[in-house]
Amino acid sequence: MVEERLLSCPTSSFEYADVTNAVGEEKKPSAVNNYLHTLRINDCATMTLFDTLVKLLTDSLLNCTNAAEIPHASEFLSHLPTSFVFGLVLATIVSMATAALGVLHILYISVYITQSDRRLFILFLASTAPFVSLLSLVAMYMPRVWFLSHLISFLYFSIALWVIICLLMQIFEGHHSLVSKMSEHLQHIEVATPPFCCVFPCLPKIQLESRKVRICEWMVLQAPCVRLFATLASLVIYFEYQDKGLIPLKVLDFITLPSLLAGIYGTHILVTTVSRLDELISYRYIVVFRILDLFFMFFGLQQPVFDFLARYGAFGCGTVLPAIETSFFWKNFFTVIESFFVTLISTILLQPSKSSFFDKHPSCRSITSSRNSHTNETPI
Repeated sequence: MVEERLLSCPTSSFEYADVTNAVGEEKKPSAVNNYLHTLRINDCATMTLFDTLVKLLTDSLLNCTNAAEIPHASEFLSHLPTSFVFGLVLATIVSMATAALGVLHILYISVYITQSDRRLFILFLASTAPFVSLLSLVAMYMPRVWFLSHLISFLYFSIALWVIICLLMQIFEGHHSLVSKMSEHLQHIEVATPPFCCVFPCLPKIQLESRKVRICEWMVLQAPCVRLFATLASLVIYFEYQDKGLIPLKVLDFITLPSLLAGIYGTHILVTTVSRLDELISYRYIVVFRILDLFFMFFGLQQPVFDFLARYGAFGCGTVLPAIETSFFWKNFFTVIESFFVTLISTILLQPSKSSFFDKHPSCRSITSSRNSHTNETPI
């Protein structure tokens, strides 16, 4: 493609070419002409690279003159290739298994957790994977709703960041109690955490203060608020301009990216700092956070990766779906698979017998009673 662009570069009076003098003798190009010609080639190559990057962001490297339009669900399902049928069947089975495990989680949470606010927070977090899985499955059956499915899932994840911090506050019975407990055992706030620790590995530790902890909480809270505004604005742009709104949507994503990164950063600062407190060990709170964090990371990275692959031409011009929608079909397929593994891992690592969240579970009661009896014993 670079060669094609070089051939299409406009000619100039300085171009390296064979010229003849008045006598008819061949005149050799001067060193200046050679230098200018080299600069011109470099300029053309730079322009070609820039144009390629712009195309990857806003258009496609493919020239699909007869590209398929996004069909309605009924039309799409009646003309499925074998690979799409296999993907839909497998995704449906896996999503139903995820939903079944999700229902089991909800039953255990409803029965074995006493405090209503704690139960509500954990229900929201436990529903993340089944909810995202079902939305992705719907988008696989109905290609025209993939954008809505992605926006709602992303908003849910953003709210989950705030909920995981609310759960932390609930464990310690509020902000002031948390700060008091942190002050007893800790002296600094860990700020060398993802996503900025890789870029700034030598960030200093900050003195622990209630005001700074509150700032971290506000960093997390603003993320779902900004994401809600971005979701509504994205829906307006998409339904009003359809494909022509692609560039405004990307600009909006770029503008709201600092808000998302700040929310993730604030969450990591708080969780990394309190992870050294012994009170959290029995709850397996850090396990809950790591599962949510990794799930959100994979979900967030998939969208730009599959979008890039589609624009690069990895999915061709598409058959029953255009290239972009074909890539998002398979992106949703992988999201369904990931959601199942997230739910399965949560089932194994967060069993009621292993977490103090389930305070009404028989195993938790026996552990608590044994601790109380050991505490009440008087030495002889």
